[in-house]
Amino acid sequence: MPRAKLPIVVALLMIGAVGCSKEPSTGSELPPDDGKFAVLRGAGFHDDGSFDPRMTCDGAGDYSPPLVFRHVPAGAVELVLSMVDDDKPSATGDPLIHWVEWKIPPNSAGLPEHTKPDEAREALSDLGEATYNGPCPPAGQTHHYRFTLLALSKPIDLPYGSPARKVLAAAKPSVIGSATVVATYERTKA
Repeated sequence: MPRAKLPIVVALLMIGAVGCSKEPSTGSELPPDDGKFAVLRGAGFHDDGSFDPRMTCDGAGDYSPPLVFRHVPAGAVELVLSMVDDDKPSATGDPLIHWVEWKIPPNSAGLPEHTKPDEAREALSDLGEATYNGPCPPAGQTHHYRFTLLALSKPIDLPYGSPARKVLAAAKPSVIGSATVVATYERTKA
């Protein structure tokens, strides 16, 4: 093979090796903007839509995930975000609530990883804490975690640490927009 072609062949082999990597990558590509109200998985989730372990009970910090908000409806005065485990029922039989945050400013472009806006409040989850509780399914099971972003026309006037279901019930009459996205997580260790 002539020497001039050798660097090209080496470069192509390296690109191929990177493309075949078994390591999950963290997705930073957002889907095309369709002009609709949306909540999207931000950079830090894997390309397949699964949580990075640092955002779960397997991570040292159990960091809240990065999320992106698009096209918040006009007239919204507050945003409410919830995360539920669609595969694990709560004591009431409804999906288990892991996290509810409200009083998120309507002009917010999203939530960076492990960050809560100063004015935002967190509700008491079904897990008994007023904070983010990351995915923690039994080892070997894949659970689906649904994020729902609500745009409200009226603010919720409840104190920090109010029960999550009470916050969501208070939000219901004022919802002017709703968006959802699902992420998955499978624990490989117990």
